[in-house]
Parts: sequence; C-alpha cells; structure tokens
Amino acid sequence: MQAVCHKYLFARDAALKARKAGHKTKYPYKKKTYFNTKWANNGFKVFENGKIELSMGIFEGIRQKPLNIWVKELPKGKIKEIELIFNRQLMLSIAYEDGREVKENQFVNRAAIGVGEIHTIMAVAENGENLIITGRHLRSIHRLRNKKLSELQRKMSKCTKGSSRKISNL
Repeated sequence: MQAVCHKYLFARDAALKARKAGHKTKYPYKKKTYFNTKWANNGFKVFENGKIELSMGIFEGIRQKPLNIWVKELPKGKIKEIELIFNRQLMLSIAYEDGREVKENQFVNRAAIGVGEIHTIMAVAENGENLIITGRHLRSIHRLRNKKLSELQRKMSKCTKGSSRKISNL
C-alpha cells in the first residue's frame, strides 16, 4: 500500500513541477484496476532454499500472514526490492545489487541515432561515418496489408450481420 501511495505522490509532484515549468499536463486521475505491489528492503525475507516471504503489513491492528513465494534461482547479491507485476500473468521482478562497480565510459567518439518513418534508422558518428537503413520493404508490406484489409472490410460491409452466408459471400 505504501508503494502505491509513493507512486501516486511522485506522479502528482512531477505534474506540479511540469505545470510550473509551463507544460500543459494533467494530474493523475484515472482509476487503475491493478497496481504493481512493491516491497522495499525491509518488507521481505529471503531464505537460502529459494523461499521469499513478503510481508503483508498490519490491517485493523492485526498483522497479516506473509505471502510465501518459491523461486528456482535467487540472484547472487543483495536484493534491494521486489515487485509483483501483473501483465496478463503474475511475474516477480527482483532488483538486486550484484557487487560490480560501474565502469566509466572510456570512448571519446559519440554517435547520434535517429528513428524515422521513411528512413527507419539513421546514424551519424563524430568521425563522419554514417549509416542509413531504409524501411521501404517494410512500408510496402504494411501498405499491402492495409489494402487487403480494406478490400475485406468492403466485402464484409455488404453482408448481413449474423447470417450463415456471410463468410461464404466473401
């Protein structure tokens, strides 16, 4: 519950900051059906055998039973947070520290990449090298699909809805 409140408050503060900067934005207003539930570093216990115990907090003064999850492989390192995600199925997202130091970028040349509709990918490097990948074939396939779809829809519009002959007329 706390993570949902934090997510809402961060979204509200970001909208306020954007409005003060002159952007036309709306405050969060949509009702969500599902919320990703997040447990911070003190909201769960991890056991060696792959068991993760997620705290369910206190409801009406009574501590709720924890949610027990079994994981095949636990990541090596310190687990920072766990998030239960629903996207057509339940998934568990684990953020952890692997102990490796972040390496600083040693490269001096930079490149810019642009994604477009006519030229799908364009890239230019500082030394003058460039690359253009056109999406002509992909556009032609998309156009043919739309053409065939419109022909099919035109034929279907002349058929009687619910008729058994509807499909045979095509």
